[in-house]
Amino acid sequence: MNLQSSIDGFARLGRERQIKFLAVLGHNLTIAARDTYEFQSSHVVSPERLRQINEIQHRVFGHIIALLKDDVGRYPDDVLVSIVLDQQDDRLRKQAFWAFDDALRKANAA
Repeated sequence: MNLQSSIDGFARLGRERQIKFLAVLGHNLTIAARDTYEFQSSHVVSPERLRQINEIQHRVFGHIIALLKDDVGRYPDDVLVSIVLDQQDDRLRKQAFWAFDDALRKANAA
């Protein structure tokens, strides 16, 4: 998928499916974050990428709250998807697209 098809896929989801999608996306991002630290250690090997993933998660979970409150001031769909996917770091961008695509597939299967 590319950015525009990802935006379109997210925008087609209804409110309830967007919430489910975002919950799966948030979970997937925790999986992506695991490679920023050493296995069975507290040593972080990629603190900048870990921080970037945390910032994405912050916005994703904030958007879930906004959807649950029916907050009209929430991010527009295209802005939220860009926040998640438009990453400068190649590895993070690949992880974000994986997390997004997997969540979208699961939301559409629900």
